[in-house]
Amino acid sequence: MTRGLTDRPISLLEKLKREVGNPTSAVGWAYGGETETADAVLVTGASGTVADPAATLRRVLTLYGRVETKPVDAGKFGGKAGCGQGLAELGGYMTICGWADKETVGIVAFVSDLPQGDPTDDFLTVRSELERPTT
Repeated sequence: MTRGLTDRPISLLEKLKREVGNPTSAVGWAYGGETETADAVLVTGASGTVADPAATLRRVLTLYGRVETKPVDAGKFGGKAGCGQGLAELGGYMTICGWADKETVGIVAFVSDLPQGDPTDDFLTVRSELERPTT
């Protein structure tokens, strides 16, 4: 991966860790060509204690800029989730999806040269790869 792609998710790590009490783990990385509709997938997440998942989700969905988001299915781990589409800083298209539940918060950004469709399935796949039940 080029440094330009990995810089953004890594730089967001500290912001996400501040969104959780007593952080226990964090991830920030970029993956290339991981889906049929995205050229790159940027992932940042943290675990710990999330006092207010709805408010936390609203804050983290703005970390990639102002994108109008709408609620989406949060998947098997529950909590709150949302996605929105906009333009990437360096050109192209970006879809931002995020979630927050009582123990984790995360952002998944799909970047592509082409307009993207509904990212919910890919978002839920990424989230399920990052999260594991605590019991």
